[in-house]
Amino acid sequence: MDQSLAIRNIKMSLRILNVLLIATIVIISSCILLLFGLLVIALTVSGEKISKLVLDSNIDISFKFNGITVFLNKDIMSNFVYDKSETIVLIVFLTIFTVVIMSILVLLWKFVKSVIDGDVFTIKNSKRIELVGYSLLILSFLSNTVQAYLVSTVLHMFLNNNELENIEWIQSVSFRFLDINWSILLCGFIVWTIGRIFRYGSFLQEEYDATA
Repeated sequence: MDQSLAIRNIKMSLRILNVLLIATIVIISSCILLLFGLLVIALTVSGEKISKLVLDSNIDISFKFNGITVFLNKDIMSNFVYDKSETIVLIVFLTIFTVVIMSILVLLWKFVKSVIDGDVFTIKNSKRIELVGYSLLILSFLSNTVQAYLVSTVLHMFLNNNELENIEWIQSVSFRFLDINWSILLCGFIVWTIGRIFRYGSFLQEEYDATA
């Protein structure tokens, strides 16, 4: 009785997780479409029009980054200088980063759906988990690069290094574009290892089914 109740609870949790994954995939898909739209705008609209639009907007902008909230008031916005090439590269980086996250979510959704259907230790599931591990490996190289390039682009368009270095408590400004996020790398290795364990489990399951 307790075992059947536990199984029902697990299945219910998996179904809830399945719904959450689907909702997240829809949101991420919308973000990817938005990025593609921004890329088209960046490629087709002239820099003068974008600069004029930003300068005439007369609004304050704020964004959160690594727990820090940055406010760009009207005075800072008036210093805006649009750089088309940097914007395109940034959007491409963000698109690649988002697509990798999207692939991870899709793989997890397929894995959860398979488990709900009762297929746990299968070759497909092991490959899905391994692909998640490889995707995390890619993210470990992309994560810090995208963040550094994002900050660099924003500062370059609204400020310059000379202005920042004129601030008394800032000695110099530099960016590390080639850096590894070791936490994500470790997670990727762990997930890949779990995938290999699932592959071994699938072989054992096949042997058991063949001899049963």
